[in-house]
Amino acid sequence: MDHAVLPGKGRLDEALGRCDAPPPALPAAAPPPPTTGSFESRLRGRTVAYALSSAPSGDRPLGVCLALHGFGSNALQAVNTGNYPRLLAASSAPFVLAAADGGDGYWHPHATDDPLGMLFTEFLPLLASRHGLQVDRVAVAGWSMGGYGALLSALTYRSQIRYVVASSPAIFRDYADAERVNPGAYDSQADWDRHDVTARAAELAGLPLRIDIGAADPFAPAVRRLRDRLPDPSVVTFTTGCHDGRYWDSVGPSQVESLTKALA
Repeated sequence: MDHAVLPGKGRLDEALGRCDAPPPALPAAAPPPPTTGSFESRLRGRTVAYALSSAPSGDRPLGVCLALHGFGSNALQAVNTGNYPRLLAASSAPFVLAAADGGDGYWHPHATDDPLGMLFTEFLPLLASRHGLQVDRVAVAGWSMGGYGALLSALTYRSQIRYVVASSPAIFRDYADAERVNPGAYDSQADWDRHDVTARAAELAGLPLRIDIGAADPFAPAVRRLRDRLPDPSVVTFTTGCHDGRYWDSVGPSQVESLTKALA
Protein backbone atom coordinates (compact mmCIF):
# COMPACT_ATOMS: atom_id res chain seq x y z
CA MET A 1 0.00 0.00 0.00
CA ASP A 2 3.02 2.33 -0.12
CA HIS A 3 1.82 3.83 -3.39
CA ALA A 4 -1.40 4.91 -1.70
CA VAL A 5 0.42 7.46 0.43
CA LEU A 6 4.07 8.21 -0.30
CA PRO A 7 6.99 6.16 -1.63
CA GLY A 8 8.83 4.25 1.08
CA LYS A 9 6.40 5.00 3.91
CA GLY A 10 6.10 1.32 4.81
CA ARG A 11 9.87 0.92 5.10
CA LEU A 12 10.12 4.09 7.18
CA ASP A 13 7.35 2.93 9.52
CA GLU A 14 9.17 -0.38 9.99
CA ALA A 15 12.45 1.36 10.77
CA LEU A 16 10.79 3.65 13.32
CA GLY A 17 8.94 0.83 15.07
CA ARG A 18 5.52 2.06 14.05
CA CYS A 19 4.55 -1.45 12.90
CA ASP A 20 5.55 -3.10 16.18
CA ALA A 21 2.08 -4.10 17.35
CA PRO A 22 2.43 -6.03 20.61
CA PRO A 23 2.15 -9.81 20.11
CA PRO A 24 -0.81 -11.31 21.97
CA ALA A 25 -0.70 -14.03 24.59
CA LEU A 26 -2.15 -17.09 22.86
CA PRO A 27 -3.42 -20.46 24.04
CA ALA A 28 -0.87 -23.25 23.64
CA ALA A 29 -3.18 -25.78 22.02
CA ALA A 30 -3.19 -25.88 18.23
CA PRO A 31 -6.62 -25.55 16.62
CA PRO A 32 -8.18 -28.31 14.54
CA PRO A 33 -8.06 -27.85 10.76
CA PRO A 34 -10.94 -25.88 9.26
CA THR A 35 -13.90 -27.56 7.63
CA THR A 36 -14.06 -26.76 3.92
CA GLY A 37 -16.68 -27.10 1.19
CA SER A 38 -18.17 -25.41 -1.84
CA PHE A 39 -21.51 -24.51 -3.39
CA GLU A 40 -22.89 -23.12 -6.63
CA SER A 41 -23.63 -19.42 -6.29
CA ARG A 42 -26.20 -17.88 -8.60
CA LEU A 43 -25.32 -14.38 -7.39
CA ARG A 44 -21.62 -14.85 -8.10
CA GLY A 45 -22.14 -16.98 -11.20
CA ARG A 46 -19.55 -19.57 -10.16
CA THR A 47 -18.61 -22.29 -7.69
CA VAL A 48 -17.73 -20.68 -4.35
CA ALA A 49 -15.38 -22.28 -1.84
CA TYR A 50 -15.94 -21.80 1.87
CA ALA A 51 -14.23 -22.61 5.18
CA LEU A 52 -15.40 -22.93 8.80
CA SER A 53 -13.52 -22.71 12.08
CA SER A 54 -15.25 -23.19 15.41
CA ALA A 55 -14.99 -23.69 19.15
CA PRO A 56 -15.90 -27.08 20.63
CA SER A 57 -19.69 -26.98 20.83
CA GLY A 58 -20.79 -29.89 23.03
CA ASP A 59 -24.56 -29.71 22.85
CA ARG A 60 -24.69 -25.93 22.39
CA PRO A 61 -26.26 -24.49 19.26
CA LEU A 62 -23.77 -22.19 17.56
CA GLY A 63 -24.27 -18.86 15.85
CA VAL A 64 -22.22 -17.52 12.94
CA CYS A 65 -19.52 -14.90 12.52
CA LEU A 66 -19.04 -14.25 8.83
CA ALA A 67 -15.35 -13.64 8.07
CA LEU A 68 -14.68 -11.34 5.10
CA HIS A 69 -11.27 -11.66 3.50
CA GLY A 70 -9.08 -8.93 2.05
CA PHE A 71 -8.07 -8.17 -1.52
CA GLY A 72 -6.22 -11.05 -3.17
CA SER A 73 -7.22 -13.41 -0.39
CA ASN A 74 -9.81 -16.17 0.05
CA ALA A 75 -12.07 -17.95 2.52
CA LEU A 76 -9.42 -20.29 3.91
CA GLN A 77 -7.09 -17.39 4.63
CA ALA A 78 -9.95 -15.42 6.20
CA VAL A 79 -10.72 -18.01 8.87
CA ASN A 80 -7.03 -18.11 9.83
CA THR A 81 -6.62 -14.34 10.27
CA GLY A 82 -5.95 -12.79 13.67
CA ASN A 83 -5.33 -16.17 15.34
CA TYR A 84 -9.10 -16.62 15.55
CA PRO A 85 -8.95 -20.46 15.18
CA ARG A 86 -6.50 -20.84 18.09
CA LEU A 87 -8.54 -18.47 20.24
CA LEU A 88 -11.78 -20.27 19.40
CA ALA A 89 -10.31 -23.72 20.03
CA ALA A 90 -9.43 -22.73 23.60
CA SER A 91 -12.68 -20.95 24.36
CA SER A 92 -16.38 -21.49 24.77
CA ALA A 93 -17.22 -18.95 22.08
CA PRO A 94 -20.81 -19.56 20.93
CA PHE A 95 -20.16 -19.19 17.21
CA VAL A 96 -18.57 -20.65 14.11
CA LEU A 97 -16.27 -18.47 12.03
CA ALA A 98 -17.50 -18.90 8.46
CA ALA A 99 -15.92 -17.49 5.30
CA ALA A 100 -16.75 -17.75 1.60
CA ASP A 101 -14.69 -16.63 -1.38
CA GLY A 102 -15.85 -13.15 -2.35
CA GLY A 103 -13.40 -12.23 -5.10
CA ASP A 104 -11.68 -8.86 -5.36
CA GLY A 105 -14.71 -6.67 -6.06
CA TYR A 106 -14.76 -4.96 -2.67
CA TRP A 107 -17.73 -7.01 -1.43
CA HIS A 108 -20.38 -4.87 -3.10
CA PRO A 109 -22.67 -5.79 -6.02
CA HIS A 110 -21.39 -5.53 -9.59
CA ALA A 111 -23.27 -6.23 -12.82
CA THR A 112 -22.45 -9.96 -12.84
CA ASP A 113 -21.16 -10.55 -9.32
CA ASP A 114 -22.80 -9.89 -5.94
CA PRO A 115 -20.54 -11.25 -3.18
CA LEU A 116 -22.41 -9.51 -0.36
CA GLY A 117 -25.75 -10.86 -1.54
CA MET A 118 -24.14 -14.29 -1.82
CA LEU A 119 -23.15 -14.20 1.85
CA PHE A 120 -26.54 -13.24 3.21
CA THR A 121 -28.99 -14.92 0.84
CA GLU A 122 -27.07 -18.04 -0.20
CA PHE A 123 -24.26 -18.80 2.27
CA LEU A 124 -26.16 -18.24 5.52
CA PRO A 125 -29.05 -20.55 4.47
CA LEU A 126 -26.46 -23.16 3.47
CA LEU A 127 -24.84 -22.89 6.90
CA ALA A 128 -28.22 -23.57 8.49
CA SER A 129 -29.20 -26.48 6.25
CA ARG A 130 -25.82 -28.16 5.75
CA HIS A 131 -24.15 -27.43 9.11
CA GLY A 132 -27.03 -26.83 11.51
CA LEU A 133 -25.92 -23.34 12.54
CA GLN A 134 -28.18 -20.66 14.00
CA VAL A 135 -28.29 -17.97 11.35
CA ASP A 136 -30.47 -15.69 13.45
CA ARG A 137 -27.33 -15.07 15.55
CA VAL A 138 -24.94 -13.47 13.06
CA ALA A 139 -21.91 -11.22 13.40
CA VAL A 140 -19.51 -10.01 10.72
CA ALA A 141 -15.73 -9.61 10.98
CA GLY A 142 -13.50 -8.42 8.16
CA TRP A 143 -9.93 -7.39 7.46
CA SER A 144 -8.74 -4.70 5.02
CA MET A 145 -11.08 -4.94 2.00
CA GLY A 146 -13.13 -7.25 4.21
CA GLY A 147 -13.20 -4.61 6.94
CA TYR A 148 -14.83 -2.27 4.45
CA GLY A 149 -17.16 -5.14 3.49
CA ALA A 150 -18.11 -5.66 7.14
CA LEU A 151 -19.19 -2.02 7.40
CA LEU A 152 -21.11 -2.28 4.13
CA SER A 153 -22.79 -5.43 5.47
CA ALA A 154 -24.02 -3.42 8.43
CA LEU A 155 -25.53 -0.81 6.15
CA THR A 156 -27.10 -3.36 3.79
CA TYR A 157 -28.26 -6.18 6.08
CA ARG A 158 -28.54 -4.36 9.41
CA SER A 159 -31.55 -6.30 10.72
CA GLN A 160 -29.68 -9.61 10.44
CA ILE A 161 -26.51 -8.56 12.26
CA ARG A 162 -25.79 -8.47 15.98
CA TYR A 163 -22.20 -7.20 15.89
CA VAL A 164 -19.60 -5.92 13.42
CA VAL A 165 -15.81 -5.99 13.70
CA ALA A 166 -13.89 -4.05 11.04
CA SER A 167 -10.10 -4.47 11.18
CA SER A 168 -8.01 -1.98 9.19
CA PRO A 169 -10.92 -1.25 6.84
CA ALA A 170 -9.69 -0.32 3.36
CA ILE A 171 -11.67 2.89 3.02
CA PHE A 172 -10.90 5.45 0.34
CA ARG A 173 -11.39 9.20 0.52
CA ASP A 174 -13.13 9.48 -2.84
CA TYR A 175 -13.60 7.69 -6.16
CA ALA A 176 -10.39 9.11 -7.62
CA ASP A 177 -8.46 7.78 -4.63
CA ALA A 178 -10.01 4.34 -5.06
CA GLU A 179 -9.22 4.28 -8.78
CA ARG A 180 -5.62 5.28 -8.16
CA VAL A 181 -5.00 2.66 -5.47
CA ASN A 182 -7.23 -0.20 -6.59
CA PRO A 183 -8.66 0.20 -10.12
CA GLY A 184 -11.82 -1.82 -10.58
CA ALA A 185 -12.87 -1.72 -6.94
CA TYR A 186 -15.83 0.40 -8.12
CA ASP A 187 -17.38 0.35 -11.57
CA SER A 188 -18.07 4.08 -11.77
CA GLN A 189 -18.54 7.26 -9.80
CA ALA A 190 -22.20 6.30 -9.31
CA ASP A 191 -21.15 2.88 -8.00
CA TRP A 192 -18.82 4.59 -5.53
CA ASP A 193 -21.56 6.97 -4.41
CA ARG A 194 -23.89 4.05 -3.64
CA HIS A 195 -21.31 2.23 -1.54
CA ASP A 196 -19.38 5.03 0.18
CA VAL A 197 -19.56 4.03 3.86
CA THR A 198 -18.19 7.38 5.06
CA ALA A 199 -21.00 9.32 3.39
CA ARG A 200 -23.47 6.94 5.08
CA ALA A 201 -21.80 6.97 8.50
CA ALA A 202 -24.90 8.36 10.24
CA GLU A 203 -26.77 5.16 9.30
CA LEU A 204 -24.49 3.18 11.63
CA ALA A 205 -26.08 4.82 14.67
CA GLY A 206 -27.06 2.28 17.31
CA LEU A 207 -25.34 -0.68 15.66
CA PRO A 208 -22.94 -2.65 17.90
CA LEU A 209 -19.66 -1.99 16.13
CA ARG A 210 -15.91 -1.82 16.63
CA ILE A 211 -13.27 -0.58 14.21
CA ASP A 212 -9.60 -1.33 14.95
CA ILE A 213 -6.75 0.12 12.91
CA GLY A 214 -3.03 0.68 13.28
CA ALA A 215 -1.95 4.28 13.67
CA ALA A 216 0.60 3.83 10.84
CA ASP A 217 -1.86 2.12 8.50
CA PRO A 218 -2.07 3.89 5.10
CA PHE A 219 -5.87 3.85 5.44
CA ALA A 220 -5.74 5.60 8.84
CA PRO A 221 -6.46 9.12 7.47
CA ALA A 222 -9.62 7.92 5.71
CA VAL A 223 -10.71 6.00 8.82
CA ARG A 224 -10.20 9.13 10.94
CA ARG A 225 -12.49 10.93 8.52
CA LEU A 226 -15.06 8.16 8.96
CA ARG A 227 -14.67 8.31 12.75
CA ASP A 228 -15.39 12.03 12.78
CA ARG A 229 -18.70 11.39 11.02
CA LEU A 230 -19.85 8.45 13.14
CA PRO A 231 -22.60 9.02 15.71
CA ASP A 232 -20.30 7.34 18.27
CA PRO A 233 -16.64 8.00 17.39
CA SER A 234 -15.50 5.90 20.38
CA VAL A 235 -16.11 2.69 18.41
CA VAL A 236 -12.89 3.44 16.48
CA THR A 237 -9.59 2.53 18.14
CA PHE A 238 -6.12 3.45 16.87
CA THR A 239 -3.18 1.56 18.34
CA THR A 240 0.42 0.80 17.32
CA GLY A 241 0.60 -1.07 14.05
CA CYS A 242 0.54 -1.11 10.27
CA HIS A 243 -1.63 -2.82 7.66
CA ASP A 244 -0.43 -6.35 8.33
CA GLY A 245 -0.92 -9.63 10.16
CA ARG A 246 1.03 -8.49 13.20
CA TYR A 247 -1.56 -5.82 13.86
CA TRP A 248 -4.49 -8.17 13.26
CA ASP A 249 -2.95 -10.72 15.64
CA SER A 250 -2.57 -8.03 18.31
CA VAL A 251 -6.28 -7.15 18.36
CA GLY A 252 -7.60 -10.68 17.76
CA PRO A 253 -8.11 -11.70 21.43
CA SER A 254 -10.18 -8.65 22.35
CA GLN A 255 -12.18 -8.98 19.13
CA VAL A 256 -13.06 -12.62 19.86
CA GLU A 257 -14.06 -11.59 23.37
CA SER A 258 -16.38 -8.90 21.96
CA LEU A 259 -17.91 -11.32 19.45
CA THR A 260 -18.45 -13.92 22.19
CA LYS A 261 -20.40 -11.45 24.29
CA ALA A 262 -22.45 -10.29 21.32
CA LEU A 263 -23.43 -13.78 20.20
CA ALA A 264 -23.95 -15.37 23.62
